[in-house]
Amino acid sequence: MKYSHLPGIDKPISRLVQGTVMCAPEKQDYVNELLDAVYATGINTFDTAHGYGSGKAERSLGAWINSRGLRDKVVILGKGCHHNQDRRRVTPHDISSDIADSLARLQTDYIDLYVLHRD
Repeated sequence: MKYSHLPGIDKPISRLVQGTVMCAPEKQDYVNELLDAVYATGINTFDTAHGYGSGKAERSLGAWINSRGLRDKVVILGKGCHHNQDRRRVTPHDISSDIADSLARLQTDYIDLYVLHRD
């Protein structure tokens, strides 16, 4: 596996990133098996988003990370503030609120990389 480094992140970042849109607590056994296999290949960076499954993907990823004791070894690439049919959702309040929700769901006190979510 090839890795990169970014200032402010004290661990290697795998150049291949595993998405988590398919993760959900009701499929946790499947998620654990999948993410264990992915991690075994050397991938340590996981992309997730505030809106995936109305938060289910973050809860499932967080459960896997915590059950394996991997928080200091994995890189979480979080996304938030996706627009909706009502408005664009890119305000300081939206950003802070989405980050707080994501931290709680992921059961962690930090997200390594955070970007605005756009499709």
